[in-house]
Amino acid sequence: MRFFNFLKIQKGQMLVEILIAVTVAGIVIGGVATMIGTSLVTSKKTRQVTVANGLAQQDMEAIKTLAQNSWLSLYCPPLGTCPGNKGVTSTYSVILSGNSWVFQSGRATTTIDGMNFGHYFYVENVKRNSGGDIATSGTEDPSTQKVTIYIAWPGEIEFNVSEYIMRTGSAFFVDRGWVSGNLGNGPYTSSVGTYSTSSGAIVITDGALGVE
Repeated sequence: MRFFNFLKIQKGQMLVEILIAVTVAGIVIGGVATMIGTSLVTSKKTRQVTVANGLAQQDMEAIKTLAQNSWLSLYCPPLGTCPGNKGVTSTYSVILSGNSWVFQSGRATTTIDGMNFGHYFYVENVKRNSGGDIATSGTEDPSTQKVTIYIAWPGEIEFNVSEYIMRTGSAFFVDRGWVSGNLGNGPYTSSVGTYSTSSGAIVITDGALGVE
């Protein structure tokens, strides 16, 4: 009887130990599964942020290239015809048209890894104080513009990057032998062969010379 009682006690202890081991294993496996799930979600978000940053950098470099080739395209967006439309309510996207970058109104959508990324930007005038530093008030600097790019994708709050872009060169032309005539609204980037017969004070409006 004592022997059988001993066996029963041993079996009972083994059963308890097995139950404890199963419970611990369940907790460990559940924790590992949670960690793996969290890691996969984090990896996916990291990938999306990396893609978004790449799109923002691509757009900024394209905008700089376009501004270098034609400053008026950035200063008077979207077509380079002054005064253009700027500010947070005037949004544009930069796209390839043939072999050249161009601005278009509204946002562009790029699909990468099955995810749609919306991207757009807006342009703001820049002012400088008496010391030449960028400030909220002061004199407008027609050779500097502030560009803010927004990137957005499903399930995430959109983020933005801003950069000040400066004009690195100026286009000019030389003409002689102009004749008197009616000169329309500019600015002009090539000769029109005539000059205005108006007289008065010379003023600068939207980066263009004019006569009052």
